[in-house]
Amino acid sequence: MVPDRSDPVSRGTLIAAVFACGITIAPAALAQDRGPIVIGEHEKMKFFKLDHFQASLDAYWRYRSDETKPATGRKTHDTETLYRESLLLSGDGYFGHPNLVKLDFDTRLQLSQEEFNSDTLNRNERTSENINEFDVRALVLQRSNTPLTIFSRRSQILLDRQFAESLDSITTEYGANLTLRSGIMPSQFQYIHREQEQTGRFSGTDSKLNQDTIAWHGRIRPVNGHRLWWDYTFSNVEESGLLQVPNSFQRHDAFLNHLYDFGSEAQHNLRTSLRFYKETGKFPIDRFRWDESLRLRHTPKFETKYDYSYDQQKRSQTNQTLHRSFISFRHELYDSLTTTGQIGASILDLTQSNFQSTQYFGDLGADYRKIVPLGTLFVTADVNFNRQEDSESGSSIQVSNVPNSFGVSDLIVINRRNIIASSIAITDLTGVSVFSEGPDYSVRVFGNNTEIRRVLGGNIASGQTVMISYLVGPEPANTTDTMGFGTTVRYRFEEGPLKGLSPYIRYRNQSQNRSGEDLVNLPKNDFQDLVIGTDYDFWRISMTAEHQIHDSTLSPFETTRLEGRYSQQLNQSNSLSVSAYYQDTDRVDEDLRTAISNVTARWNAKLTQQIRSNIVGIWRREEDSAGTDSNAFDLKLDMTWQYRQTMVYCTLQNTIVNSNTRDSTFQTFLVGIKRDF
Repeated sequence: MVPDRSDPVSRGTLIAAVFACGITIAPAALAQDRGPIVIGEHEKMKFFKLDHFQASLDAYWRYRSDETKPATGRKTHDTETLYRESLLLSGDGYFGHPNLVKLDFDTRLQLSQEEFNSDTLNRNERTSENINEFDVRALVLQRSNTPLTIFSRRSQILLDRQFAESLDSITTEYGANLTLRSGIMPSQFQYIHREQEQTGRFSGTDSKLNQDTIAWHGRIRPVNGHRLWWDYTFSNVEESGLLQVPNSFQRHDAFLNHLYDFGSEAQHNLRTSLRFYKETGKFPIDRFRWDESLRLRHTPKFETKYDYSYDQQKRSQTNQTLHRSFISFRHELYDSLTTTGQIGASILDLTQSNFQSTQYFGDLGADYRKIVPLGTLFVTADVNFNRQEDSESGSSIQVSNVPNSFGVSDLIVINRRNIIASSIAITDLTGVSVFSEGPDYSVRVFGNNTEIRRVLGGNIASGQTVMISYLVGPEPANTTDTMGFGTTVRYRFEEGPLKGLSPYIRYRNQSQNRSGEDLVNLPKNDFQDLVIGTDYDFWRISMTAEHQIHDSTLSPFETTRLEGRYSQQLNQSNSLSVSAYYQDTDRVDEDLRTAISNVTARWNAKLTQQIRSNIVGIWRREEDSAGTDSNAFDLKLDMTWQYRQTMVYCTLQNTIVNSNTRDSTFQTFLVGIKRDF
């Protein structure tokens, strides 16, 4: 049936149908009706519209106390009392149209009063200050092919350090991000200006950073099977202050990566990576690295890889070149048996030291798993060979910024000979925070191993990853041949009364042969290492017990480790976990026995609909036969009470460290109230 156009209802139905089909045919429909019909109006432009706005008031009081009683010397007691009141404003809106300029902002206005009493610095002071923080972001043309984000932000936080004065950390940034949406070469461009200052609240020690950074990230697919992407960053940096070495430098950091997939099903690939790094200033470095990696998948169960890398580094005191190449394979003979292997070589040259190290290496391994009565049997075995030819090194060799993490034992072991212990330097991943031996960590050298232990109550967090630098002392020319063999057998019970039990045994044998002159300080490291242990999982408890016998020509030892973990989700909003760790190590040659005990408990709870709490407690004890004993206890409680738009919160932390050399106590109490409007 054809609708009557003279009928207003029918005419409206016809117009709606035509509009739904597409606005391209609308002019024809309008022309047939002999007159303009207004379907809708464009949204009017507005100078500024605020869509969402929120305000809140926040006020808190914090008390902090540090007390140290050394075995010899006077006791010191430092206290800080801080009051802060804040007004927070946040919201979002737009100028003209949401697609024209979209705005988001957060601001914080603070008043701060503080009282400081220090026996360490022999100072008593009262201070007051105004603190302004903000974060403003404007997104321009967000739906276009070139959206632009302009931002400016400033933050000021109080770094609360245990057994050290607090630091005011102020960071100001502004810049822009431009995105190029392109089917040919999508890219992102960024400019950031950053100013950071950290100042001891009462000692005046400080560190300052001014940095301008330009970055470009892009990618392109020139033809099918090829992918190319790159990153380039340029930074101009100025560092000053009493907490670091003043320095001004420029940094170029560029990556170029190419990946080529080929084969009938694109099962093979060739990857090329180039990196160029250049930094000027007091610690100049030039680095160029080239990596090639070819992966061939011959069958679904057999593949080979061919890798080569060239790394050249030039520093103020060293010029280092490293060539490394190896061939590896992986073969799955059955679903239960996998074999792997590799052979390769490397050449390291240090120009200033006139030192060269050449290595030839290879290893072959097998991984076997089999379903057996009541469970699964796992067996691994590997054999390896390494030949290292070192020329004489007349001076120390610098090793810089090696990442390591403190595990459950709070211990890092560096397996390298002739390390100069006094040269060890540790920083965080950014290199900004420098940790100190004594308050933050301790160092012990045993034969070819150097142990770095985290000090509870120091500024290194449990499980934290750090950067370690050190010097390796001069060594005579020598050649070292190392043969090794290892195997692991594990039986995991998955059925029956022993379900959850997983006994295992690990064995490794290493033999070395060294040749050269004056090898008194470079004895060979032959060892047999046997570990017998078991894991046991039942209910919500996991346990591990093992005993290790390390019979070595260098620093033999026996270690017993016990670990238990309990975790339970009490309900949707309550959880409890407890972990305990014990390690007893007996070093035969050093006549030193060390024991470490550690217990950690965590409880996250929603006590009522309004009250939440989080409690973490850590107890740690270290003792050795040399008479060095320490006990440490750390308790932290966080609690919040919220009713509608009002929240009351508090934090309590108490850390006690007692040892032969000193007794220290660190306490913090904070209580505050926040109201949203």
